[in-house]
Amino acid sequence: MKISIKKFFICLLVFSMIIASTVPSLAASAVNMPYVIHETKDSRYIGSGIQYENIRKFTTKGWWNINVVRVDLTDEYAEISGLFSDNGLSNRDTVSDMVTDSKAVAGINGDFFTYSPIPHSMGSFIQDGEVISSPIERAYALPTFYLDTDNNSDITFFDRKMNITSLNSNKSVTISLINKAADMDMVTLLNKHWGSKSFGKKYNNGPDDQMVEMVVVDNVVQDIRIGEEAVPIPENGYIISVRGERKEPLLDNFEEGDEVKLDVGTSPNLEDIKFAIGGGSIILQDGNITNTNIDIKGDQPRTGMGISEDGKELIIATIDGRDTSYKGVSQKIFGSILRDLGAYDAINLDGGGSTTMAIRPIDKQLAEVVNKPSEGTERKVVNGVGVFTNAPKGELSYIEIDTDETDMFPNTTRKFSIKGYDQYHNPLKIDNSQVEYTFEGVDGEIYENIFEAKSSGTVTVQANYKGLTDSIDLRVLGEVKSIDIPVDKFHLHPNGSKNIGTIYGKDQNGYSAKIYKEDIEWTVLGNIGNIEDGVFYSNGNIGAGAISLSIGDALNNILVSIGSDNKTSIEGFENIENFKSVAYPDYVSGSISTKPEAKEGQNSIGLKYDFAKGKDTRASYLMFKPEGKNGLALKGTPNRLSLWVKGDGNGTWLRGKVLDANGNSHYINFEKSLDSTQWQQVEANIPDNISYPIALERIYVIETDSSKSYSGEILIDGLEAYYPPSYDETIAPTPTEFKDNRNVEANVKDGFSLMVARIPKTSNTTEELDKTLVSTIYDKIRNRANQHDVSMLIGKANNELNNGIKSDKIINIGAPYTSHRYKNVFMIDASSAKGGIRPTNPQQWVWLKNGLANAEEDHIMLFLNTPIFGAGGFVDKLEAELLHETLVQTSESGKSVWVIHPGNTTKTELKDGVRYIQLNDKIIDSQEDMKYLNTVEFSIDGDNITYQVD
Repeated sequence: MKISIKKFFICLLVFSMIIASTVPSLAASAVNMPYVIHETKDSRYIGSGIQYENIRKFTTKGWWNINVVRVDLTDEYAEISGLFSDNGLSNRDTVSDMVTDSKAVAGINGDFFTYSPIPHSMGSFIQDGEVISSPIERAYALPTFYLDTDNNSDITFFDRKMNITSLNSNKSVTISLINKAADMDMVTLLNKHWGSKSFGKKYNNGPDDQMVEMVVVDNVVQDIRIGEEAVPIPENGYIISVRGERKEPLLDNFEEGDEVKLDVGTSPNLEDIKFAIGGGSIILQDGNITNTNIDIKGDQPRTGMGISEDGKELIIATIDGRDTSYKGVSQKIFGSILRDLGAYDAINLDGGGSTTMAIRPIDKQLAEVVNKPSEGTERKVVNGVGVFTNAPKGELSYIEIDTDETDMFPNTTRKFSIKGYDQYHNPLKIDNSQVEYTFEGVDGEIYENIFEAKSSGTVTVQANYKGLTDSIDLRVLGEVKSIDIPVDKFHLHPNGSKNIGTIYGKDQNGYSAKIYKEDIEWTVLGNIGNIEDGVFYSNGNIGAGAISLSIGDALNNILVSIGSDNKTSIEGFENIENFKSVAYPDYVSGSISTKPEAKEGQNSIGLKYDFAKGKDTRASYLMFKPEGKNGLALKGTPNRLSLWVKGDGNGTWLRGKVLDANGNSHYINFEKSLDSTQWQQVEANIPDNISYPIALERIYVIETDSSKSYSGEILIDGLEAYYPPSYDETIAPTPTEFKDNRNVEANVKDGFSLMVARIPKTSNTTEELDKTLVSTIYDKIRNRANQHDVSMLIGKANNELNNGIKSDKIINIGAPYTSHRYKNVFMIDASSAKGGIRPTNPQQWVWLKNGLANAEEDHIMLFLNTPIFGAGGFVDKLEAELLHETLVQTSESGKSVWVIHPGNTTKTELKDGVRYIQLNDKIIDSQEDMKYLNTVEFSIDGDNITYQVD
């Protein structure tokens, strides 16, 4: 969380005044914790005595994404140390880069910092008895977490004593700051930990108040500089910088050649400190929630560290915020969370956009950010806290088996990987040829590290390596009924290639799983190329064809079009008003003009350029500005452009820039070197992955070779677009379509029928038309309703409509939260009107979970007033996923589960055993609109239920 301040200690004084007036020191206070609706926890060791945890809680206030690193302070191989940029404290860096560069196994952002005038931390930063950045003067001090040489930890307020003495004059000057840029009027020591150079004259305060910088090398004053440029900081020395009144004692008492003595001490004793870092406030003391200093109000992302009551465990934690799902927490609640995690004392570090945790398991080269930074990417910070392991390589202690997905289909495969670890959780090499696999639970076979299922059910695969075992459970779904492909058609240039991507299948109950490319039967239709390892390769022939994918009885197709078989003239370069000249950089000159020499038509465009100056990349652009628009719009889906050009023999590079439908830029190459002075037709391919429609923004000449200097002019004419062959849908077999076996017409014999209808809204202002239309709507609903035992009407209760319905039971949906029961059907009327169930009323989640857990009925119907997924769906995507998972669990307990909601069209979807029915909520204003008045009709006979949408 950055703090922008003009004067460092003025900021601290303000904090002190605010705290003194609003926060009772160390006063325990009650914290109203939100109710936890759902919680998950994953953990794993990432080093000896070092455990990483991710705890995700869904509360009545939103999601908490808590990432934790637990460090056993009694473990001889676990270490805590500071993190900062290899280029010094004045150069901020990301946490992940600092973790990677330092070879830590985990790390978080550290102290609060300010950007002005140079980034620096606000509090203490000490490593192995050396002050990396000085503590604040005790009167303004912020708290510091520290670890002593015996691995005892504490959170307290530091004091310091820092001075430099000339052994020649026997005079001393007090040092106010070490490696901070808080106030140039304070005596500041800069050493190798700060960066490469001193402050220098950039921070002179006018001609009468210049920076004084005393350079000390090997405890001898080498130079005293006044108002000069920044100087390199010596590796074996330091620089004392100051301006204003405090510079006079330095100038009066120190001279070049003086031998000096530097005294730096702290309380607690600096010599006993292994690591220390400043924070914003003590938020937990002796198990009590408190706040001693900085209190950033509101629900925010947070970073902190806690110490267990016995002092044996360090708890490092972050919680995310400022997100549609992750809302953040107050400082008090963060203290309570750390207490729940096991902390007895805790400190709040910098938060907000700075909050970051990264981990780097020993077998990984790069650190991975495990939280979700609120700014969408990591903020660079001044320092951080690193967790390290120095454990030796031990003996193989345990193995872990893993696969990429635990759901699969019959007649498909899953591959397994085995990792071995020693007693310190260091990864060890495994001889995979020595791993023995067994399985039980379904029919199948296993060869090497590949299991192929032959029947549905749950299967346990066990790996045995030198007497050590681990197992993993897989769920084998039903037979594949449909194949989902990432792309249903594509264009390709001759001899090009296309990776088809990941293929998924779906079984009869709507469960999906990945299908390996080797489990699919691939057929290329038409003489266009071949498939190898899931990649299509064009054979160079131009034309249309298809790729057919099949597994069992399921089949799908991808239509393919190769090359270009027709062209269209799109620009003749006759009217110079449609173009503009631009050159880059500023010292390059360029221009355009109409030329009577043409390859086609009457004129061409001349593009002049002068690359004689400079060594940078130089370019001269012909910008397309038809009718003042940015770029020449290209109709359809061209995949190649051609252009007539007359070069000047200078060998310039001729390129173009295309803008796609998403505003992304794509650069195309017409000719790498225009060596000819004759007219020639050059071509450029449009990238295969571009999003249409597209526009040609510019054509230009460019020189990237710094050694080349020249000028000239080329002529441009006859721009044409080439289009691929049309897709041939007749060449491919008919794909299989997913069919829900409950979506059938059924006659009720021993059961009952139920109808669901939406009472539509009208927007007409003509009263007579409204009455006629409403009467027609009601008649249609009544006619349907009177054929069923139960009528469920979504919308405001209406006696006029209800009185004409002869069903045994009429239920009006639209008064959440309400539940209804009829025989073996349990109906839940909930509201998601404010973008989800929780933001509308979080208590609904409690009602819903209790209702589902205690329902004895065979069939569950949940009514919402918005979709869960997609357009108009839940704002919080994690809440949407959790609701779906909750309903799936209910479905897997043996009940049928239905979600009925409005949307922009009528459709049904079976997803993981849950059926989603969307009814068109279009406003009905005319008889023609009556087609949008749909109903759902259920036939229920015990645990058997079918439906139709009409």
